[in-house]
Amino acid sequence: MNATMSTMPPSSAVTTPATPTDVSRLGWIVATALLAGVASTLLGVGGGVIMVPLLSTFAGVPIKRAASSSLAVITVVAVVGLVAQEFRAPEEVFYEVAGLLAATALVGAYIGRWLNKVLPERVFRLAFSALLIFSALKLAGLVPLASAHIEFGVSTDHGLAMLALLGIGLFAGITTSLFGVGGGIVVVPALAIAFDRFSGEGFRAATATSLAMILPVSLFGTWLHWRAKNIESGIVKVMAPTAALAAVGGVFLKQVISVSALQMIFAVLMVLASVQIVWLAIKRKSGAS
Repeated sequence: MNATMSTMPPSSAVTTPATPTDVSRLGWIVATALLAGVASTLLGVGGGVIMVPLLSTFAGVPIKRAASSSLAVITVVAVVGLVAQEFRAPEEVFYEVAGLLAATALVGAYIGRWLNKVLPERVFRLAFSALLIFSALKLAGLVPLASAHIEFGVSTDHGLAMLALLGIGLFAGITTSLFGVGGGIVVVPALAIAFDRFSGEGFRAATATSLAMILPVSLFGTWLHWRAKNIESGIVKVMAPTAALAAVGGVFLKQVISVSALQMIFAVLMVLASVQIVWLAIKRKSGAS
């Protein structure tokens, strides 16, 4: 009897199965990665509007870490998505446009930090939410979607087009810095509204070009958050490969979905983004109190 008992491992060495909470948390992380990966390449958005609220609400990840970790994930997604895009429909990516948008978005991010100190955030937050909803209604066809008919071109011969692109990138950077929502959510509808080239069937090109813009911006943001030790490496290791696989599917899915359906899906995402802006404000207010 004593010999038998002496061979048994101590209770502390017994491996216990994962609790339901652990399984549920992992399930939400994987599901979030799949959804964000598809949305990023299908719609040309960064995915933060999906990842941050889901990770924070259902996976128990603090908002700041959810936002910084989502940047790391989307960097991987953007790389894989652009490679897939080059195989499937390379003509849809306008890299010169993406470069202009990215450069001014980075400048806008710094302006957004300054504006955060001098502007009444509540007013700007409500105005941006209203703008998102209005743009969503236009994309959904509830308000007529008409292009501004700016002649498209990336050269000194197309001054108005250059100004429009610089302004779009700047505004996207400002809103991202102020609210954590911007990037593709701003760029895609703005391109569609400003240029005939990106409206109608060109909407797919708007989403692909937006994804190219997101890559350098998310890479820079990831580097900053990595230096600040804000990134949850365990979450990124799970989400990045999952989201990357889903991103490839999103590229191919975009080619078989009608433009009207794409615009409707994007409109729904914009409404969710406006809700997230308010939701983040409530979370921050409750956290401060």
